Amino acid sequence: MGYLSALRATGVDVRLGRFKAKTLTCPSCARRFTRFEEKETDVALGVQLVESALLGAFDTLVLVSGDSDLVPALAAARRLAPSRTLAVGLPFGRASLALERAADIAFAVKPSAYARHQLTAAS
Repeated sequence: MGYLSALRATGVDVRLGRFKAKTLTCPSCARRFTRFEEKETDVALGVQLVESALLGAFDTLVLVSGDSDLVPALAAARRLAPSRTLAVGLPFGRASLALERAADIAFAVKPSAYARHQLTAAS
């Protein structure tokens, strides 16, 4: 919760995702267990991206993701707001040629960037 509070304190609009419980059975031992799956996050993010482009809410948008499901939203934003700059930051260890092609600018987020942006234990 400290991280989310820190984001909110800087004016970030935090929107939490939704997780759905799914009961699975192990094929080897027949043990049943519950696993949680994230639902609709990429769709919600894509809709917000397109809405922001339509409203002229940004000059430059930076999407940090390696999820190529967001390519259609980037393409729509480009069509609807061609004067806006679309950038994609690919998380460390992720690659997506489709995202890179859909953006005006693409860059890799280096491990050192994660280290520089960690909250202290007192946060």
